[in-house]
Amino acid sequence: MATFLESPKLLSRYVPGPSMERGHALNLYAHPSEARLIYPFAKFVIVRSLEVPTDNFVYRGHRFAVGVARFSPNGFWVASGDAGGFLRVWSWDNPEHTLKLEVQALGGAIVDLEWDGESKRICVVGDGKGVVAKCVMWDTGNTVGEMVGHIKKAITCAYRQTRPFRIATGSEDFRVVFYKGPPFKIDHSVSEHRNYVNCVRYAPSGDLFASVGSDKKIVLYDGKEGTVALSDLRPTDEKLAHKGSVYSCAFSPDGKLLATASADKTVKLWVVPDGTSTTTTTKCSTLDFGADVGSMQNAVAWPQKGGLVSVSLSGDVNCLTVGSDNALSVSKVLVAPQAPISAAATTVDDDGVFVGCNDGTVFRFGPENWLKLETAIPTKPGGSPARPCHAGKVTALCAAPPSSPYAVVSAGFDDKIRFASKDEYDAELAVDGQPNALAPLDDGVVFSTTRGVGRVDLSGPPPPPKVSLFVATTFDPTAVGAAADAVVVGGKDGSLRVLDPNTLAEKLQLPPHRGEITAISFSPDGAKLAVSDADREIKLYETRAYAVELQSLWRFHTARVTSLAWHPSSKFLASTANDESIFVWSLDNPQNAPVKFEFAHKDGVTALAWRGDHLVSVGNDACACVWTPL
Repeated sequence: MATFLESPKLLSRYVPGPSMERGHALNLYAHPSEARLIYPFAKFVIVRSLEVPTDNFVYRGHRFAVGVARFSPNGFWVASGDAGGFLRVWSWDNPEHTLKLEVQALGGAIVDLEWDGESKRICVVGDGKGVVAKCVMWDTGNTVGEMVGHIKKAITCAYRQTRPFRIATGSEDFRVVFYKGPPFKIDHSVSEHRNYVNCVRYAPSGDLFASVGSDKKIVLYDGKEGTVALSDLRPTDEKLAHKGSVYSCAFSPDGKLLATASADKTVKLWVVPDGTSTTTTTKCSTLDFGADVGSMQNAVAWPQKGGLVSVSLSGDVNCLTVGSDNALSVSKVLVAPQAPISAAATTVDDDGVFVGCNDGTVFRFGPENWLKLETAIPTKPGGSPARPCHAGKVTALCAAPPSSPYAVVSAGFDDKIRFASKDEYDAELAVDGQPNALAPLDDGVVFSTTRGVGRVDLSGPPPPPKVSLFVATTFDPTAVGAAADAVVVGGKDGSLRVLDPNTLAEKLQLPPHRGEITAISFSPDGAKLAVSDADREIKLYETRAYAVELQSLWRFHTARVTSLAWHPSSKFLASTANDESIFVWSLDNPQNAPVKFEFAHKDGVTALAWRGDHLVSVGNDACACVWTPL
């Protein structure tokens, strides 16, 4: 239970966006009475407010990648399913988020689920050995009937919220299967689609349900009997028809409109024909999101509160407004990381906190929300700008010196160092080897790669930056730190070398650590040097002669130390590791127990940065947390 209790010193948290996969729909849902979305990300369930970015929650109880999560109609419970076929039912209104039920509902991944209108039964669909759909009781996991009829993976389901209860499921076998119950058993199947049935949804009244598929068709059915009411809903203006796979659909709260999201990069709004209409066409309005692949629309949801929402393949959550004559417009876009965060840095001018991710993207966040940094660097001459800032994992971030025109510098797996202003990247340079660490100098930055150590001068206005000096090494550098009169480089062999910042010539070699050097950080006043290693050791050196001041004392971490960060006063040092914990050590009282934050980030904390008295942490859960440790 402790992993779900919020620390009183957790000031705010910024959560990732949903896990997206090209060619697959995202099952996006909302709270029944509040403006909150719920969606899966990796092994986590994310609940986030559409109104306040830091009003969110991360559920960390699953052992496998989560495929779907959904609130019960009464709003008290959440059901979530994962790739192992496990269904978990846990409380939403309890601060400990107590687990009510865990059962392996299917033999394979659960990809969609829905509660009944009484919050007593749950239908789950997905992959399995013969059983791809099942209805269970919410508190015992007992099966309610036998749901057969599909011969391939089921990927969507809809539960009629009013009696008599009905369930409709869609599958990769191109069929919609209709069940009556409880106990549920197959009534009939429908083969109107000619490709995957990606989404089925009931209207709030239960009188109608819709299915959409990769064949671009929208089919309407009678909600009670499951008979086809309209085999192919078409727009009055045929030019507005979908031109790509339709991934998702959602009815408006009053049931009069149907929204659809498609691979043709549009969201369309359809007027739902009434029961007496015999026409196969209806009014349709459309909103085009652009031409790039990331603009594909993979999900749509229509919360009772908060308005229509769609999700792009890029992970952007688009809040939409329905205007007069059902015209659609974007009111705001919520962006967030979609991959574990690997690096973090604050800037000299306090432009916010910059974070880099495993997929090469870089974000800046502040009081309002995440902001994704774009790049003004074409991928090729005459080409369009590349969406990710790097073509691989971001390995390091650091602040640019005040004299430079840049705010932040980043290094990545693409063997490049890039330079960004507050909002976008506009310069880059290639380096010899894969860069793994950065440290700021007064007039530039120093970097280490798998082949050596170099520096980039950034003083004065552009021309574009270039490597002014690079020195190959006989060891494998893994970390670097810099002060006004020294550069310290750590190696995979645990070695520590003090270099001249201007020539990068070796001045001094310190006694080696027992493990690979993982982080090096000079205190802001330049008087202390902190070094951590893979053997969980944190050593403190004074910088006049680089004598060890403290060792074998700050050894509380139980896994590889990943990051060190000094408080601006130089009186506190924060450390973190793969053990998911954060420690804040006092230099005035080094013998005292440190301030400790347990379970800070699931699967490990990767980087720390101070912003005044607030400590920012990021981790493999793709979250950024702001703490008040002092």
